[in-house]
Amino acid sequence: MATREVPPFAMKGEHGEWIGITIDLLREVKSELQNASEQEIQFEFREMKLEAMLDAVAQGKVDLAAAAITVNYDREKRMDFTHPFHSSGLGIAVRAHPRNSEWSRLMAAVFSTMFLRILAGLFAVMLLSAIAVYFFERKRNKEQFGGGLIRGITSGLWWAAVTLTTVGYGDKVPKTIPGRLIGFVWMFVGLFIIASFTAAVTSALTVTQLKSRVIGPADLSRVKVATVQSSTSEKYLRSRQIVFKKYPDVRVALEALKKGQVEAIVYDAPIMRYETNRHFEGEIQVLPVLFERQNYAIALPNDSPLREPINQVILRLSGSPEWKSVLADYLGEGFEQ
Repeated sequence: MATREVPPFAMKGEHGEWIGITIDLLREVKSELQNASEQEIQFEFREMKLEAMLDAVAQGKVDLAAAAITVNYDREKRMDFTHPFHSSGLGIAVRAHPRNSEWSRLMAAVFSTMFLRILAGLFAVMLLSAIAVYFFERKRNKEQFGGGLIRGITSGLWWAAVTLTTVGYGDKVPKTIPGRLIGFVWMFVGLFIIASFTAAVTSALTVTQLKSRVIGPADLSRVKVATVQSSTSEKYLRSRQIVFKKYPDVRVALEALKKGQVEAIVYDAPIMRYETNRHFEGEIQVLPVLFERQNYAIALPNDSPLREPINQVILRLSGSPEWKSVLADYLGEGFEQ
């Protein structure tokens, strides 16, 4: 049997023995075959890379290949597969944001270039209105807008702010006809300014901007993406013309993500969840998004006599409490099946 380390489906234990979801399934197959033939059956595991595993099956050099092998059209043309024993899909891993950084990200958004430009534009419009009302009120309304250029313009700014926010204290009121016309126009212009300002602030502080730049597959084209070489996720990224980096295994890819060398990893969701929960907890998170559904099965040479017995075991175990318990032990409660 050809296999490779793909936790939690196939991995080596403390003493070098093979364990995992797929390995437990194969042991059930072994037990079933022994009971049917009343002969002892020995399993020999041969560790290989994914492409070598598939080539060995296609050429009949091994009896089967089992790990986390996805069934697809190209592979089905070369070999046979059992019924799927696990159904999942691709996921996206990103760097986790510590909870104590929420305020720092909030402050970064508030003092961003876009937000400061909004405030500068608002102040410029208020200043223009203040200068205009001061120009017409400085002589006939000295008690409210008099006292020199600086004092008069600051009084105009106060009037513009009070009018814009519809507070209406009434301590500053234009008395000239031109001044009142400016006030009349400013009241209606203020409605549009407040609406635009509110929309801009909401956009600057939106949740998606405060969190990760990636929330789903649609965001992958604008960030640095990585995946595992010779995987179905590599084929997915190529088909959508997304530029990506290749790593030999998921652990190396997650290390690169942790160091900030890439911004997202696309790979099998259950495998990434297992790795992040055990080695990158609090540093990397797998988004709650599942796409490009895929099935894991055992690869066999064409016309293999093992296909039917293995299918019977898979069908017997599928949905049984025992098998759900096995999946929960490896994947945790609430796993995708």
